[in-house]
Amino acid sequence: MRWTVTRRDFLNGVALTIGASALPLDELMAAAAEAAPYPPALTGLRGSTDAANAVMHGIAFDYDTYAFDAISAEETYDLVVVGSGLAGLSAAWFYRERNPDASILILDNHDDFGGHARRNEFDADGRMLLSYGGSESMVSPRTEYGEDAHRMFKALGIDSERFYDETVFHKSLYPGLKLARGVFFDAKAFGADKLVA
Repeated sequence: MRWTVTRRDFLNGVALTIGASALPLDELMAAAAEAAPYPPALTGLRGSTDAANAVMHGIAFDYDTYAFDAISAEETYDLVVVGSGLAGLSAAWFYRERNPDASILILDNHDDFGGHARRNEFDADGRMLLSYGGSESMVSPRTEYGEDAHRMFKALGIDSERFYDETVFHKSLYPGLKLARGVFFDAKAFGADKLVA
């Protein structure tokens, strides 16, 4: 199946994805609904789901293989970007800026744009677990982002200064609750269930 995505749809998707990290969830859902038919408005911003991870988990844990040599290429593009996260979308944006008539294909295992900059939903024994994928982690845009990134933000209407506003991004939430970062190692892959803070 081939989708036709106009430049406007693409830029709206990029803006929604990047801008999502500066919006509270209720505003984000309202913005997504207004931007329909952009896919997240139709799917509920699912992010990383068990289905999206099935192929890579099959390769990593079950040693599944796929016969890619049997697939014939029927289309050509000026640029193919693998991954529609912030880096992939930015690469496509900068390429399009320099090559306005370019044909660009963006591939991803998810059904919407954003990579880690969206929420994730997982089914854990019939219970829905929600977490941010990384949208809360736009670290130090004043100092860590270059001139080109700020130019792209401005062109897309993204105000990165909002990340410094405590009413937008609650920087003291986790420390205030005496919570720390952690990594969970599961028994299937590591021999024992262990949470390391």
